[in-house]
Amino acid sequence: MGRRVLIGSRGIITGASSGIGRSLAELMIRKQGRLVLAARRSERLHELTTLAARHGAEVIPVSVDLTNPEARSKLVAAAREHFGALDFLVNNAGMGALGRFEDMPPDRLREVMELNFFAPVELTYAVLPLLKSGNRPILVNISSILGHRGIPWRSYYCASKFAIQGFSEAIRAELSRYGIDVLVVSPGRTKTELFDGPLERGIEPAWPEPTPVSAKYVAAKIFSAMRQGKSEIIPHVWGKGMVFLSRCFPRFMDWFLRRYA
Repeated sequence: MGRRVLIGSRGIITGASSGIGRSLAELMIRKQGRLVLAARRSERLHELTTLAARHGAEVIPVSVDLTNPEARSKLVAAAREHFGALDFLVNNAGMGALGRFEDMPPDRLREVMELNFFAPVELTYAVLPLLKSGNRPILVNISSILGHRGIPWRSYYCASKFAIQGFSEAIRAELSRYGIDVLVVSPGRTKTELFDGPLERGIEPAWPEPTPVSAKYVAAKIFSAMRQGKSEIIPHVWGKGMVFLSRCFPRFMDWFLRRYA
């Protein structure tokens, strides 16, 4: 099949107030998208509404906390009311959790999993009828290279991304019967607000991290992958290298990461 046409497409983007979600929303707006944008910060969503008015796009801002099941229902209802069907869903909203496992209370894991895993899974389930009625629909789940390799100080975050990775791979074949593609995006180091919150305890180790790429760069890669119907992308070159080393030389990676545990 030819490339997917995204100009004027109908979709939901969660976590649209900042980072990758914001950049992707801005890109879709410039393509005259018809969008339901979800985030907790309503003032940032209204900035996108103003941008849409200048570009002939349509934005329905929905200020919600997606850890609340009622908020997910509100989001789906808005899409159904305004568009009737969807061409894409981007599950981007997420949170980080930074600290050693022994210092992280189990309640924190429940918070992380609620937003990073349960919310996208339940939202996907709810919008399936709308995607089935869409034009060459695609589901986009924002995972992480930490969904391929667990590292110290990110145990809860890694667990949530491993979960979304496995979920995406499992449903890809199932949804193919309806013509729904499933794209998993595993960004590497990116300039976002994801881990700007406080440490649980202590001082994070000085990781030998590469220069982060911009959220706009990642958004452009996502847009291209959606058009081409790809199954997975890792936008950051360093991220690709880390996944390769983890798969081919797992004992080396274990040795290396113990230095920062």
